[in-house]
Amino acid sequence: MADSDANADEGFLGRWSRLKREAREEPPAAPAPIEEPAPAEEPFDPSTLPPLESLTADSDYTAFLAPQVPQELRLLALRKAWVSDPKIADFRGFAEYDWDFNAPGYGQLLPTDNIREMVENMFREEPPPAPEEPVAVAGAEAEAEETETEEVVEEEAAAAPSPLRGEG
Repeated sequence: MADSDANADEGFLGRWSRLKREAREEPPAAPAPIEEPAPAEEPFDPSTLPPLESLTADSDYTAFLAPQVPQELRLLALRKAWVSDPKIADFRGFAEYDWDFNAPGYGQLLPTDNIREMVENMFREEPPPAPEEPVAVAGAEAEAEETETEEVVEEEAAAAPSPLRGEG
């Protein structure tokens, strides 16, 4: 009973530490080895595989990937898969001259580069483009707005007290 009371009072870290110490002191019991008979390796029968000449891009190549298939035959089948599929065969790959190293973002930064401006340009939110209006309508609306603005300015000027007129 005294051990259970001490275990209850030791807390999580104390319990964890005690269990680690006990695990170090007691070597784990080695499991008894189970003798399984080694599976007899089935002899490879090449007639179970389709002929290499009949393989196309749509063929199933999984039979050639079995462990008992000789590596030379497996590689021949994979080469046939590579050549027969146009998605793979026509892939040219990347070359050094495919990259445009004069474009911004490539190469070493120079002392003359304005880093702050570069970052601002990268993260600047562009305002959405304004919808285009017909020129005739836009011109008429601009004239109307201009006339209204002039009238408002004149009204405000007339209503405001002026020290020149002796007001205010």
